[in-house]
Amino acid sequence: MKKKTNILFASLMILLAITACNRATQPETSADEIRQQISDYRSQINELTTQVNRLERKLIEMGEMDAVRNRVPVSIKEMEYTHFENFFNVSGSVEAVNAALISPETSGNLQQVFVEKGEAVTKGQVIARLSTQVIENSIEELKTGLRLAETVYERQKRLWDQEIGSELQYLEAKNNAESLRNRLSTLESQLDQAVMHSPIDGFVDEIFLKEGELVMPGNPVMEIISLDELYINADVSEAYLPYVNRGEEVILRFPAWPGIEMKVPVHRIGHVINPENRSFRLQLRIPNPDHRFKPNMMARISIQSYSLDNAIVVPTMLIGYDTQGHFVFTARERNGQIVSNKTYIERGPDAEGITLVEKGLSIGDKLIMQGHHRISEGDPVRIDKDE
Repeated sequence: MKKKTNILFASLMILLAITACNRATQPETSADEIRQQISDYRSQINELTTQVNRLERKLIEMGEMDAVRNRVPVSIKEMEYTHFENFFNVSGSVEAVNAALISPETSGNLQQVFVEKGEAVTKGQVIARLSTQVIENSIEELKTGLRLAETVYERQKRLWDQEIGSELQYLEAKNNAESLRNRLSTLESQLDQAVMHSPIDGFVDEIFLKEGELVMPGNPVMEIISLDELYINADVSEAYLPYVNRGEEVILRFPAWPGIEMKVPVHRIGHVINPENRSFRLQLRIPNPDHRFKPNMMARISIQSYSLDNAIVVPTMLIGYDTQGHFVFTARERNGQIVSNKTYIERGPDAEGITLVEKGLSIGDKLIMQGHHRISEGDPVRIDKDE
């Protein structure tokens, strides 16, 4: 029997050597052909490994204790209850809570811009102004006419108080003075509208026009944003609507900052389903004191959809599948020997590399971890360590 085992191992090594030589002499193959070759070789290795294991079991049954040294070394983990959480992930983007497009309230040529891109500004600071020479000249002319109109009015009023002159002259002088005051107030308001102020504390992100260009109301001159607070906006499928509630915490990550993870409460949930993609709007609000996060950055939001305290979980990579269903390998004693046992399970949801086992495993079962890919049903194993 030992000779047969050695012959099988030798055959395997010769097969691999011949394969390597053939590959060195063969012309370059396509990726699909290489994948097929890998699959064929793995099938051959698995078949030979199964034959070796079968022969080793026969040696053990025959009382050849030296075969114990040939048992597959494995590590095991004893099953116990643990907490299980399942999350689904959605993509989001960053938006500034406070942002403003600055445009004038009146038309005119852009006379002067007082700030530069990237410059910090404060609320109320003068950032640009339009050409106001025509308005200023009109104001000066109007002030001159107003002084004369007020002088005439005062004289007509004194005469009228002394019952000298006509009432019509008095009313005309009064009306002329009031009319000029109103026109002056209008021009001064237009002068104020020609000066643009920052409505928020923030940074000048973009300047769209150059000095001397014509500006119209609603035509933005620059954009100012504040990075102190940010929104995270995401579109979530309506299928997940039952799992999202305002105020509940979600996990927020940023691909640009892989080391940062934070728990953030849901700030707002949209009240309307978008008919085009069957989603609703989810919004978070976070502080950004060091300004490391920028508008339009990508974000990842993990939202809990399932939670169970007394759960049995296994690494997803340990789960196999055949015609009877999903299975894992456990270590059990049989006829005085520790052998592998193919244990069929009912798997539940997955969560970042682990899977909930709903049926098939019990507390205390010994799950085979390392070495699981080298064994089949009933193979003798050697437990090297527990995990």
